[in-house]
Amino acid sequence: MLASRDYLRHRRWLWSFVLVPFLLSGAIASDIDYSAAQKDAALVISASGQVSTDKNGQDWAIGQAERIGVTKPIITGQDGYAKFAAAGGADFEVFANSLVTFRENVGNPQDLLDVTTGRVRVQLHISADQPSQYRVITPVAIITARGGAVFTLAVDDEDDSTRVDVEQGEIFVQHALLPRGAPEIVKAGDAIAVDADEPLISRRLDRGSLYRYAFHSIIKTLGAAIPGLGKNFASDAVSDQMVARNIVASGLD
Repeated sequence: MLASRDYLRHRRWLWSFVLVPFLLSGAIASDIDYSAAQKDAALVISASGQVSTDKNGQDWAIGQAERIGVTKPIITGQDGYAKFAAAGGADFEVFANSLVTFRENVGNPQDLLDVTTGRVRVQLHISADQPSQYRVITPVAIITARGGAVFTLAVDDEDDSTRVDVEQGEIFVQHALLPRGAPEIVKAGDAIAVDADEPLISRRLDRGSLYRYAFHSIIKTLGAAIPGLGKNFASDAVSDQMVARNIVASGLD
């Protein structure tokens, strides 16, 4: 079952910190046998903790080797994690406290996931039967990948804001609510954030500056609870402001 909205709200400041292990890991070669995947279902490669779907109006726990049909939700709890393979050389991971729907729009084979809230990691591998492109949709963003790509995204439960980090390849991002001209291209090593009421051009992020700011904030937070740890950061408000300005300025092309 999904964690409460209050719990997810308190986790917002951890977003960048939690994503770091996945981003630093780099692209991982896939040894998944995609011939076992079906076009109308996602194959569960692995699952642990609370992972469920809907079956006849009730939560139904899912495990390894099971299949999730199109339009079916994937729900993870506080300790939930699952990895899936889809036909055409696509696999995706769903992390804790997430709500994801597999191929909600069955009329468009390019639509892979609808992410309502939480975090997912998507790997797209080139294959003969792969569509020309795949799309992942959130309440405020449309992410399109053409060819091979690896990216991670997180959707905030409170305001639907979406952050996308690209590990490999490139993606094209459009604002779902404020579409303006051509989509933003985000390449490997870059990230982008999409807010409901802001155009994309002002929300491009530099990962290095963002992580420096995120870790700085985390150390200061821990320092408030651990005597002595935060004394070197307590009077560093000017540095914080400079880093924050760099975050915004670095994304303007």
